[in-house]
Amino acid sequence: MNWDFRRQQVQRGTLNAFLSGADTQLRGLAVTMPLKPEALQVATFADGLAKATGAVNTLVPATGGDWTGFNTDVRGIVEAFRGATGEELPSTGSAVIFGSGSTAASALAACAELGMKELTIISRNTEQTGAAFQAARRMGLCISAVAWHQTEAVNLALSAARLLMGTVPAPVQDALPMAQLRINPNSILLDAAYAPWPTPVARWAKSCGAQIIPGWEMLLHQGVAQVKLFTGEEIDAAVLRPTLLKVVNSTD
Repeated sequence: MNWDFRRQQVQRGTLNAFLSGADTQLRGLAVTMPLKPEALQVATFADGLAKATGAVNTLVPATGGDWTGFNTDVRGIVEAFRGATGEELPSTGSAVIFGSGSTAASALAACAELGMKELTIISRNTEQTGAAFQAARRMGLCISAVAWHQTEAVNLALSAARLLMGTVPAPVQDALPMAQLRINPNSILLDAAYAPWPTPVARWAKSCGAQIIPGWEMLLHQGVAQVKLFTGEEIDAAVLRPTLLKVVNSTD
């Protein structure tokens, strides 16, 4: 396919104007934070996951200047975990998510799809105002909320968790109280952050014996889903992985 995929800087609050003036040959946009909630607002139509999570990371043009919004982050998380386990996860498992923003909202949806019955969000406080808490209410999920400073409660959740999902940006991970925490050595951590790699959370989890999935695996699988939406073509993730790793390694 002779396609051009390029980066475009769009300021917050200007996405609708950008779309109004977009080239008619544009087949879609891959949207990053902080524009994912805004992308949902400007989309004329949105898929169920986008509505549930409150975030659109993919915009595809429809007829008459309309745009359809999708969330492929959930698919990226699901496939990253499935690829690491090589098997279906037990339906009685539990998951812990670090952070409560838009990526955490997608992580909640993914963990629910993977069959995790007990879901815990660890964040700065337990006021439950973040995007993930709002998404949980929309999806009808029963979740527990624990603040980072509640060390005993955090360790209790971590000791039982099969899946761990990190959504805290790498630059602020050093401020997390990792030295006080212990996790189930049979757990699997997927950290959405991937540059620089390994992240502080990934190093900590590895030191505790957990299996680590780098964030670029999520990026890879959500990108494969995006390409299908843009082109209608199926692409094997294994074919794209070497190219992605080359790009990621060049930015470290």
